[in-house]
Amino acid sequence: MPLLESNYLLFLAFIALFAGFIKAGLPSLGALLSATVALVFSPRDALGITLIYLLIGDTVAVSLYWRLAHWQELKKMIVPVVVGIVAGGFLLNNLDNERLGLAIGVMVLLLVLMEPVRPQLTRLAMAHPRAARNTSGALAGLATTIGNASGPILSIYFLLLNLDKRAFIGTGSIFFLFVNVAKLPIFMSQDIFHMQYAASIALTAPLVYVGAIGGKKFLEWIPQSWFNRVVLFFTAVAGIWLIAASL
Repeated sequence: MPLLESNYLLFLAFIALFAGFIKAGLPSLGALLSATVALVFSPRDALGITLIYLLIGDTVAVSLYWRLAHWQELKKMIVPVVVGIVAGGFLLNNLDNERLGLAIGVMVLLLVLMEPVRPQLTRLAMAHPRAARNTSGALAGLATTIGNASGPILSIYFLLLNLDKRAFIGTGSIFFLFVNVAKLPIFMSQDIFHMQYAASIALTAPLVYVGAIGGKKFLEWIPQSWFNRVVLFFTAVAGIWLIAASL
């Protein structure tokens, strides 16, 4: 299998570095990564390419942070997440990615715009934990299947739970590994993966580990308050980017 042209290889090298960085430092940026790849490759090809890098990043993040995961919360989210993944599979099969990207971008921005009322939402979520968990889990499962974009939704929910940055990353790393593996049968059945990219992805994949080192150092350096702000800011950027890529 031949390699892609040098400009595409350089782009994939950047994507590999970025995937490792966000997995170990800012997992909410998965949507931004997907949107970036979709600007260079076709939307469906971009889904498959991004997922491979994200899966590699997931293994790195889990090895670094699994001990910090909020396991009880993860167990409670399994059923709604699976429901969302199945629903996303049907949508992916029947709707074009441009319109789906637009819908996800709007949804992400609406979630970010709820930040001013987060204290009230937190009280509501604590008063109705099952409803908040089920809604977030189903939406995250849906968004990850149709655009690798569950990060913003999950980030908002984890911020509502007031998880500190390390528990945030640890819980997210397990969650993303689970949902990304669960998506593989759907993506394979819909021919999302293409062998012409395999050699180029294999060549650049080790850079995911390099990016993860930078992400881990970033997480250790950034204060909790700024971590929350950065998550929200780049979540908004991801939403805007998804909308722009769909227009």
